Amino acid sequence: MSEFRQLFGDAEAPAGKVVRAIASIGSVSANDLVKSTGLARSTVSTLLTDLRERGIVVDGETRSASFGRPTQMLSLNPIQGFCAGVLLGLGEIRIIMCDLAHNVLSDTWFELARDYSANDAAECVRRQLDVECAKLNIAVGELLGVGLAVSAPVSYEGRILKGSVLPTWSGIYIAEAFSRTLDCPIYAENESHCGALAEMTWGVAVGEPNFVLFKFDLGVGGAIVIDRTVQRGAIGNAAEFGHITLNPQGPLCRCGNRGCLETYVGGYNLVRLVEDATNEKISIEQLVERARAGDKQCSRLIEDAAEMAGWAMGITSTILSPSLFVVAGKLASVGETFMSALTRSFAKNAVQRTETAADVLVPNFVVGKFAGNDDTVLGAAALVLHQHGRVC
Repeated sequence: MSEFRQLFGDAEAPAGKVVRAIASIGSVSANDLVKSTGLARSTVSTLLTDLRERGIVVDGETRSASFGRPTQMLSLNPIQGFCAGVLLGLGEIRIIMCDLAHNVLSDTWFELARDYSANDAAECVRRQLDVECAKLNIAVGELLGVGLAVSAPVSYEGRILKGSVLPTWSGIYIAEAFSRTLDCPIYAENESHCGALAEMTWGVAVGEPNFVLFKFDLGVGGAIVIDRTVQRGAIGNAAEFGHITLNPQGPLCRCGNRGCLETYVGGYNLVRLVEDATNEKISIEQLVERARAGDKQCSRLIEDAAEMAGWAMGITSTILSPSLFVVAGKLASVGETFMSALTRSFAKNAVQRTETAADVLVPNFVVGKFAGNDDTVLGAAALVLHQHGRVC
């Protein structure tokens, strides 16, 4: 296992490039590795022979094409390493353990007081990881890494730029808190970016090198993926789609601006509107269920939110021109009521095709695979598999 960790940590060595590429994709062909690593075909072939002999790479299924020989798929030997994904949620922490074949080995969670401190979180995560690693007969220090999903933008140095779910964390350096208790590599990233990694690794974007993700939940987040890499921008806060200003004189947003997309589509605000109209306390899950059941108030609210969402996505398409939008979050789970209104609004607000370019493809819209926060915690583990967002 130590031999593999050394390979996995070497981004420059050809063998390290091959191992890291397989870890991020999961099941690959030799041709996939040539494309993703930029190495010569003969070099990849030689490296794979050596890695097979050392028990690091194993043969998987063969896939038949319409012509030619079947393609041999390859993966990493699952026992060569393990990683953990941690979701730092509102009043709770969730932890999963994964192997190198992208298998989820355990999934646990525990409650903490709301707005718990980073130090408290680090100590609790360490105690639970001791338990989970003992089941695998390894120490926490032998993990390939621990990924942390945070409900806030995270700088390249691991600084929480602005927290909403955990407001007292704003400005802290997450590595300082967690490196005192975790003696393995630490990765940290915004939860929506983690969601994109989950969709790339286990969900609807497997094999998609380029796409844009919008997540419509209690808040609004997103991610931009180019060449299989989640783009973080200059300081780490790229794709904060929830804070696209749609109306400078609109409602005051928690970010300090007015008329942000999140003030119109964020679940917190939608729930508050229902509560003000009905004098009844509800959750976002109840709002979604009522909209699915055809409740007039909730359905209208969801349609209005979807229209604003489509407007913002049209702006995004005009700038980025993606071929695929992944639409995630609880509002997306409403189904046709939300998605139809969204795509209609998108068609009105995206850059219009001319008659001479009528054959140009329009973006495809796909609802994300995961319910609840499964994408976030899976994406936290994928931070390690994709070697994304390392802070320590």
